[in-house]
Order: sequence, then structure tokens, then C-alpha cells
Amino acid sequence: SVDAIVPAYNEEPCLEESLKSLFANPYINKVICVNDGSSDGTENLLNRMVLEWPDKLIAVNQSNTGKGGALMNGLNYATMSQVFLTDADTYVPPDKNGLGYMLAEIESGADAVGGIPSSNLNQASLLPHIRATVKMPMIIMKRTFQQCGMFKTKVLKENPFSDRTKVEDLDLTWTLVSRGYKIRQANRCVVYPQECNTLSDEWKRWRRWIAGYAI
Repeated sequence: SVDAIVPAYNEEPCLEESLKSLFANPYINKVICVNDGSSDGTENLLNRMVLEWPDKLIAVNQSNTGKGGALMNGLNYATMSQVFLTDADTYVPPDKNGLGYMLAEIESGADAVGGIPSSNLNQASLLPHIRATVKMPMIIMKRTFQQCGMFKTKVLKENPFSDRTKVEDLDLTWTLVSRGYKIRQANRCVVYPQECNTLSDEWKRWRRWIAGYAI
């Protein structure tokens, strides 16, 4: 069983669908969502969802610290031996065994495990199809560089995220590699960032990705 930690900063439009996909996942015990000082309706949304899902959701509201700080604060509420870290705009199919493949790697000796990001183009407009084509080299890079999503809770507590770069997940993965931890990839764990359908939202996402990969 796994606790999921979701950092959220101004994620009101897509957060509810992402959280519900985690609630329905048979491998997840609790979902810990950390509202990192959002200025939109994220806090109100979480307060409503806690009332609807009191046995599944832990909502944490804090001043803005950045993604790494939000994840580490969420870790304080985790009780399981493994944690799954995922973005607020990422859909994890609850009817697939993706997290199970990750968990199997942990149980066979891995300290952290990465999955594969993909594109869900069902009923998508033209813009997501264009992005999926352009994004392919970035997905290949992620598979090469490793980007972990599931960690042994103890390992993550002993090796907290750093804010020295804008790609805290890749930064941490390679820190663990350099310290001799066992890092693996579960290629059958596929997750889907929710698609943007406006040029403004698309540019914000790509600006973040481009800056991260440049670093």
C-alpha cells in the first residue's frame, strides 16, 4: 500500500480529476494534497473534497515554498512505507496496474522507481496532437535520465528534495544514484499529464519544461 503526495499551486481547473483517479486506485492508501499558497480556488476545492472523501484525502494548506518544500511537507503526513509523488495535473489510470509494477520493483529491492509519461489523445483537439508529436523526444530523455515517482518513505526522508535546480525530481534521482541507492524503471507504469487546450496554458507548460531540461 502506498501514500500519494500531490503538490498543488493554482491547480483548480485540473486538480479534482487527478485526485479522483488516485482515490480509485487500489494501491493507494491515502492521498496527501499540499496546497502551496495558491491564489485561485485550489484551497476551496480541497476543503470541499475533504468532506466528500474524508477517508482518502488529507488536505494541507501552507504558504508558498515551492514544489520541493510542498512535497517534503506532505511527507510528514505519510504513514506507508512507500510514497508515490505525482503532479496535480497528472492522471493515473485507476483501472491499470501501473503503480503495482512500481511497487513490485520496490519490494524486490529498489529504493526508488520511475514510470513513463505519455499523452492521452482521446477526444483531444488539434493542439494536444501537435504537442504529443513534439513531446516524444522529451519522453525519450525522461526514460534515459530517469525520473522517479515512487520512493521508499525512509529513503526520501533521509534525502530531501533540493531547490538548487528547477527539476527537483531529476535532481533527486541522480543524487540517489550518486549515493549508491538502487534506482529502477517500471516501463509498464504509464501516466498522463492532462492536456491543455489553450495557447496560453500550453505556453506556460512548455516554458516550465524547456527551462527544466535546459538546467
